[in-house]
Amino acid sequence: MSTHWASMEERGILWGMRFLLGVYLLFGRPFFRLFLYPVVAYYFVVNQRARSASRDYLKRVQRVAPGLGVRGSLWFSYRHFLSYAECLLDKIVVWLGRFDMETVIFQDRRVFLDLLGSGQGALIITAHLGNLEICRALADERRRLRLNILVHTKHAEKFNRLLGGVDHAPQMTLIQVTEMTPAVSIMLHEKIQAGEFVVLVGDRIPVSSQGRVVKVPFLDEEADFPQGPYLLAHLLQCPVYTLFCFRGGDGRYQIHFEPLTECIHLPRDPDQRLEAIGLHAARFVKRLESYCLQAPLEWFNFYPFWGEA
Repeated sequence: MSTHWASMEERGILWGMRFLLGVYLLFGRPFFRLFLYPVVAYYFVVNQRARSASRDYLKRVQRVAPGLGVRGSLWFSYRHFLSYAECLLDKIVVWLGRFDMETVIFQDRRVFLDLLGSGQGALIITAHLGNLEICRALADERRRLRLNILVHTKHAEKFNRLLGGVDHAPQMTLIQVTEMTPAVSIMLHEKIQAGEFVVLVGDRIPVSSQGRVVKVPFLDEEADFPQGPYLLAHLLQCPVYTLFCFRGGDGRYQIHFEPLTECIHLPRDPDQRLEAIGLHAARFVKRLESYCLQAPLEWFNFYPFWGEA
């Protein structure tokens, strides 16, 4: 059986998702949760593979930071699933234009505004931590902001069908990418030159089985991370930033927008190039790990991230 995240079929049922969305729209979040708990419990029981991956991740958090009180138990894993379900609801709320941005804490707003004011394009590396959709609301507020998000939408076909009737933010473009072709590279370079931002995740390996990966320590054990973000940064020759958006202890979302490097130049020698990519990836992963420990139930990669046990 394939362990690749893209091989996992969606467990969600479209009519069920629409039903839960209707419950939220009619009765609000508290009543929505009454239906959410049993639904999540069902998928928690039947999806053994995701449940095992969740517990593996939580056990690693427990070993690295025992003071957090996180455990690799079934109860904490169920809470992990619930956190993901709440995140999906927040995604829908954002797409419906009903999210209150006043509840969001933007820790590095000045860094972001300075970059936006400069008119310079940039590559932004993010992760499956928390809720990146908050940036859609951000794009609505900042009309000068243009986000081009590289996605693998096939993996979330039912969720995208659910949102099919919702107007997308004109400032945000979702770009389906399964491999980086010369045509895609040229298109992204033009967007950077126009002062737009290109966003992609740095915590999932490429969809292609021949995709390039680099091994980086994460939660005290090496795991595969994609080379793609750093190869793309080398091609685009632009500043690179990291972006994380997750819920803090008070339930409010926090946005962290930080510079990773001014520009990435990779050596031509294959061995030296791989080493350089590893150094850049390690800086990103170290930052990712730090935020995972701040919000351990907000990292959503429900597949064997470190390989099969």
